[in-house]
Amino acid sequence: MRRPAGITIIGVLSFVAGVIYLLQGIRILGFVVFGPGQAFTNVSLSGWGSIILGVFWIAVGGAFLSLRPWAWFFGVIVVGLSLIAAFWGNINGWQFGDLFAAMIVPLVILFYLNSDHVKAAFGLDD
Repeated sequence: MRRPAGITIIGVLSFVAGVIYLLQGIRILGFVVFGPGQAFTNVSLSGWGSIILGVFWIAVGGAFLSLRPWAWFFGVIVVGLSLIAAFWGNINGWQFGDLFAAMIVPLVILFYLNSDHVKAAFGLDD
């Protein structure tokens, strides 16, 4: 089956999101200022979590663009992890705009992934 245009867009945006998460994780860990990294603190856990989520988003982007059969399920898991990260961001005092984007975009992706034509593209016919 031909890849839907929305999956192509989500795949490319997943790469972009992955790079942003990676850069955010590096910034949180303090490597940009060339100082020592903070180990085993909330800051450290947040930074490493952001890096791991970035790697996952990059993997999802590649899987979406190649329409791998497991990509749909993996994408749903990564969206769920992103929603959990947004929840923790809410607890840590993110500004409303950041929180809105961090929660709404994954919810839109989740809604789109559950549409019939996208499931059919991944071979998940009901």
